[in-house]
Amino acid sequence: MKPALLEVLTCDRCHGSLVAGAQELTCQTCGREILLQDGIPLFTAPPDELRPSEKLLRGPNVGTPWRQANWRFLAEQVGALDPQAAILDVGAGRGDFADLFTDHSNYLALDICPYPEVDIVCDLTQANPFREASLDAILLMNVLEHVYDTHALLASLVEMLKPGGRLIVAIPFLVKMHQVPVDFARYTHYALVRFAPEHGLEVSHLEGYYDPVSLLGEGIGNLKNAVLPEMHGVRHYTGRALAWALQVSASGLRSLLGPGETHPPGDARSQSPTGYHMVYRKAG
Repeated sequence: MKPALLEVLTCDRCHGSLVAGAQELTCQTCGREILLQDGIPLFTAPPDELRPSEKLLRGPNVGTPWRQANWRFLAEQVGALDPQAAILDVGAGRGDFADLFTDHSNYLALDICPYPEVDIVCDLTQANPFREASLDAILLMNVLEHVYDTHALLASLVEMLKPGGRLIVAIPFLVKMHQVPVDFARYTHYALVRFAPEHGLEVSHLEGYYDPVSLLGEGIGNLKNAVLPEMHGVRHYTGRALAWALQVSASGLRSLLGPGETHPPGDARSQSPTGYHMVYRKAG
C-alpha cells in the first residue's frame, strides 16, 4: 500500500483514523474493518454486472483519435501540477494514463473493480473514505458517463478537493455505448457547465473535440456489424461493396484531414463533438 494513501484516507462511517494491518484497515474510533485484497482496500464491493476491462496499450499515438486527444489534453494538465500534488485518478481502470504520473509521488488510482493497477476500490457514490480537502487534483477520464448518480459523485469529489483544487474531466458525447451495462449518460457542454455552480465549482477550461471522420467510421462499423448481416442475396453483396467503398473513402479523408480538432464549443462550426475536455476548479 502506498504511504500516500493512508495520509488521505479516513473511515467512511465515522471519519476516524485508519490503521493498517496485515489483511485489513481498522478504524481507531468505531472499529470498522476494511478488507485488503492484495494490499488494496475494498471500501465497497465490486458490482456483479460489470465485466472487468482488459489492459490495453495507451499513449499519445495509440488508440482511437479520441483517446489520443485525451492523452494530449491530460499531459498538458499534468504539466501544470506540482510533482508533490495529491492526485486521485477516479475510474483509473487498468492504468490508461498512469505513465503520465511517473514523476508524481502522490498519485493514487481508484476504481470500483480491484484491478492490479489501482490503489483503492470504492464507489464514491456509496462511500467517501477520503479526508475533507485532502486532494489537489482529481481525474475523471472517460468515467462520468458510467456514473448513474452524477450529482452524488460530484458532491463527494468536491468535498475531497482542496480550495482551488482541479477536477480534470474527459467525457465522450458522440461515441457508441461501451462497458455495458454501466453506460448511462451523454452530456452536452451546456449541462457540464451548469454542474459547476451547483457544486461550488468554476469552469476554468472547456473544449470540444471534433472529428467527423471518426463519426463516419462509427456509422460504417454499425453498417457492417449490425445491418449487413441481416441482409441477404444481391442486397447483401451490394451493401458490402458500398460499405467497402465508404471505408476506403473514410481512410482517404483521414489522410487528407488528419486528426480531429479541439475548439471551445462556442467557436466550433460543428454541433457534433466526439467529446469534451474540461477543468473545473473548486471555489475558495
